[in-house]
Amino acid sequence: MSRIETVSTQISWLRISVLAFMACTLVYVSGCASHRQPQRLRLPGGDCAPCADALQRIEHPDLCDDACEDSSYLYTGPPITLSNFSQVQYAEMTLDECVHRALQNSKVLSKLGGVVVNAPAGAATLLDQAIIETDPFNSVEAALTAFDAQFNSSIGLGHSERTFNNAFFGGGAASNITNTGNFRAELSKQTAAGTIFSVRNITDYNRNNSPFNQVPSVWDTVNQVDIRQPLLRGSGVAINRIAGPNATPGRYNGVLISRVRSDISLADFEATVRDLVRDVERNYWELYFAYRDLDTKMTARDATRKTWENRKLRLDNGVGRPDEEAQARQQYFNFKAQAENALTGVGAGQLGVLGAERNLRRLMGLSVGDNTIIKPTSEPSVAPIAFDWQASQAATLEQRPEIRRQKWTIKQRELEYAAAKALNTWQLDLVGQYGFRGFGDNLFGSRSRSNGSAFDDLINGDLDDWNFGFELNGPIGNRQGHLAIRNAELRLMREKAVLREQQRQLLHDLSAAYTEVDRAMTNIRTTYNTRLAIQEELEPKRIRAEEGKDQIFFLLDVQQRAASLESQLIRSIITYNQALLDYAYTTGGLLARYNIHLQEDEWTTEAQQNAIEKAVRYRTLTTRACTDLGPLSAGLDSQQAIPVSYSPNFATGESYSTQELMEVPQIDGQIDSGNPDVETDLPKIPSQDEG
Repeated sequence: MSRIETVSTQISWLRISVLAFMACTLVYVSGCASHRQPQRLRLPGGDCAPCADALQRIEHPDLCDDACEDSSYLYTGPPITLSNFSQVQYAEMTLDECVHRALQNSKVLSKLGGVVVNAPAGAATLLDQAIIETDPFNSVEAALTAFDAQFNSSIGLGHSERTFNNAFFGGGAASNITNTGNFRAELSKQTAAGTIFSVRNITDYNRNNSPFNQVPSVWDTVNQVDIRQPLLRGSGVAINRIAGPNATPGRYNGVLISRVRSDISLADFEATVRDLVRDVERNYWELYFAYRDLDTKMTARDATRKTWENRKLRLDNGVGRPDEEAQARQQYFNFKAQAENALTGVGAGQLGVLGAERNLRRLMGLSVGDNTIIKPTSEPSVAPIAFDWQASQAATLEQRPEIRRQKWTIKQRELEYAAAKALNTWQLDLVGQYGFRGFGDNLFGSRSRSNGSAFDDLINGDLDDWNFGFELNGPIGNRQGHLAIRNAELRLMREKAVLREQQRQLLHDLSAAYTEVDRAMTNIRTTYNTRLAIQEELEPKRIRAEEGKDQIFFLLDVQQRAASLESQLIRSIITYNQALLDYAYTTGGLLARYNIHLQEDEWTTEAQQNAIEKAVRYRTLTTRACTDLGPLSAGLDSQQAIPVSYSPNFATGESYSTQELMEVPQIDGQIDSGNPDVETDLPKIPSQDEG
């Protein structure tokens, strides 16, 4: 066997080996594998179990960030209980401080009820808006990427060897050996008007052994400039900004619609912040009530203890009755149990001081416990406040983020309806192309001879190409386009109907809040008059009981009713303040009440100048081509405080001063001028020294 045949045989075996390896690899990657029984796993103790039993056990992921797995910073000391309550320290906080701490600490805008634990995907965070703005598919920046310049390039090399039985098919040769190469580079740009510009270079190289070739190798290069201008569908600045370039009926993701979606998400975020502020204030007043209720129970406990000691002393001296002493002792322990429950709470029905403080601490983003307990220092309002009904209605329909969100939704549907009508046409494009070629044996060199340099021929030659024409296409009947228009119209009608119903429902809520404010103030007056009457009943019965002129039952009964009325009075005051809170919430002025505004970070000088330049250019474009579209957005809506003339003090977001709270209404002429006013006669929260 000759050396050539030996080498040919080796090459053949090499090719067979390569093909076999590629076939085995393809079969393995495609998933074709034999099914085998699971291996047996030897466990400690000698028992065997399938590997599947071990593989199906619950595993815990290893996070890349070690800080996420380190939860040691969350651990605190033991919680405050009834046993160690006397050892805690008070952390006095005003209502404004609690709201500030909640907004400062809450990266996750918490709600009571364990939403973040049971449904973490539905939890609202401070990062949500940033996530929406950076969405690679539905954000404003994502819509702008459709107008980015695109660069595409490719390069390839090839080699071919063929043998022909007929020299005619081989180009005059019995065999053909060809080396090829190709290079392509293209830069294209989509404009807002729908025009597509493209600039490209295509270079091909071919070298073969054909005897008819003028030169052994040839370089063929061409530069082309393309333009495509839509005349019907996709034509104009307005449709491309609404639906985006190359849009189809029913699918719109232009810059304007993406911006509207961003404004909708901002309204949702504002509503979430507002709900957090409302929950903080509501729970603040619940904690205030818990402290005052505890103080009431402690006062009643001490009073009944004196009564019990009096009956015990009379019994020891032989002038009392044992059943009266037992009845007084029973009343004392009853109030003692009520005081303990008022401190710790009983289930979900009675929060107590610790339960209300725990809820407030949860909303403020504080840890479980740090051996301190929050004690409210802001006093509730007892001054009557009158609201202007007409101005309240206007403020509700203007300032509620739900209304603004729905209006943005209607704006989105209007844009989609306009886009559907604009896309309900055939595709008619004006297309044109111009190119100039170069041909030569070399790409750059050999300029001295004919067809020696393709690049020189490209610059100086006369090999020009051009074409010009129109392209028309579209479905007969355009069923999809008509469906898209009808669907967009129905969506627009639906959102308008929802807006009207929202406005009607919110005015019903405003009516309920308006009525509740008046009812709560009236209830304060009624409860206060009842409290005055029972105090006038309590003292004479206490004197008669101590002197033994009356049965102890009557004194214990009035003490029980007095303690209950004291708690009712505090509850009525807290209910009134919560009614004021609900009224501010309903009218949309809650955030302005705390001077809370949503705004972007401060812009740099370059960004401000760029915004001014783009604003001028946008106004010029809308004057010429977008006169049918209103302005998109001037940023976040202004959240100014409600005018003072419509709701004094309350709507301006200012806190009430002590002098304003001291004003006490006349209660049907039943309170004498010598009686103490409502606020100064209420029991105070026990100080730290008093426990």
